[in-house]
Amino acid sequence: MKILAISGSLRAKSYNSAIIRALKIIDTNIDIYKDLDKLPFFNADIDNHTLEEDNSPVLVQELRKNIARVDAIVISTPEYAFEIPGVLKNALDWLVSSGEIVDKPVAVISASTSGMGGDKANIVLMNLVKVLTGDISKELSLCVSRVNKKIDNKGKIIDKVLLDELKTLLNNLKLTVKKGFYEADI
Repeated sequence: MKILAISGSLRAKSYNSAIIRALKIIDTNIDIYKDLDKLPFFNADIDNHTLEEDNSPVLVQELRKNIARVDAIVISTPEYAFEIPGVLKNALDWLVSSGEIVDKPVAVISASTSGMGGDKANIVLMNLVKVLTGDISKELSLCVSRVNKKIDNKGKIIDKVLLDELKTLLNNLKLTVKKGFYEADI
């Protein structure tokens, strides 16, 4: 089972990127998307794809291919002014019309130094996944509060509860993928 993980933060010492790296340690079948900061701004005039070919910008084509080839996606995002970061929204905008996320299981993580764990960004991201018609549920959502107390200055998760929550989230994601495969056989 292949999973693509995306951090919505560009910050070098991002807690959300540390979470994504920890997921890769938990499951080596996770690939980390690293070109979020290189994607061009979404512009419908240059979003040139059809069922036969995609003439959109090369990095957009690569993002779409990366998502199309995996069984599931994990997105971890910080919360900026009760929203997700613009770079993450931009990446998702490129996927609206192309359909790579349709029926694909997506897990959503928000992490914040606040006691709320980025809950507003989590809701925004869950709603965006629903618009993209991804397979999302409460079992595929995690808010990490006071993340600065759970990850050390080297980016290592030092909180056992958080590690257990991440393992549970991954297991739920895998069960969702397997359920989808089973239902497709019926």
